[in-house]
Amino acid sequence: MRSAACALLALLCAACVTRAEHEAAVARMRSLEHQRAQRAEELDALRKRNAALHAVGSRLTIERSALDDEKRELMGQMEDLRGEHEKVQSALADEQRQRAEREAEIGRLNGSYRALVDDLEREVEAGKLEIHELRGRLQVRALEKILFDSGRAELKPEGAEVLRKVARQLARIGGHTIRVEGHTDDVPIHTARFASNWDLSVARAAGVVRALEGAGVPSARLSAEGFGPYQPIASNADAAGRARNRRIEIVLVPESEE
Repeated sequence: MRSAACALLALLCAACVTRAEHEAAVARMRSLEHQRAQRAEELDALRKRNAALHAVGSRLTIERSALDDEKRELMGQMEDLRGEHEKVQSALADEQRQRAEREAEIGRLNGSYRALVDDLEREVEAGKLEIHELRGRLQVRALEKILFDSGRAELKPEGAEVLRKVARQLARIGGHTIRVEGHTDDVPIHTARFASNWDLSVARAAGVVRALEGAGVPSARLSAEGFGPYQPIASNADAAGRARNRRIEIVLVPESEE
């Protein structure tokens, strides 16, 4: 009986150990399953985070590329602005230089104007000559009565002397061409020599050019033009106006305007 009881007791003990180990194993399996589930959740979270980081990285790459493009565009605009600034500075420098040259030319012209007026004071006071300075040009206007007889193109001695005085000053003025213009009134002329007022005005202008050339003005600076009655400075309705229209104008034109 005692041996059977011992055997039964041993069997029961063995059965109890196996159940405990089983329960422990089950507990460990549950724990491992729980840990696996946690690791799966952590792995999924890491994957989602990695995907988010990748998306952020892609967006940052795109944004960086856009910023690089914008930077290149801004650099190009800066270069354009720098070029425009240089052009403006150059234009300002040119303008200042031209203004200085213009002011110097005006100063020279003022001197020439005063010299002409002083040298021809008697003729100016007598109303035989008019001398004008306007917008960088110098103009000497001689009425017909001092230079020519009516209807003729040969210089009178008095007129030749006046032109010698004018030539003396004109020869000193550089940087200008000298244009001699002939003008008449509107009374028609028709002679053996002159078929029209236009012909007369051209012949008179050419005669004055020859006189200036002979008095020392360089030929290359001289030109002659005839305008006939088509550029009057007074009314042709009366004798006084017609007398003013019958004239020679000597115009100094800056070479820069040619």
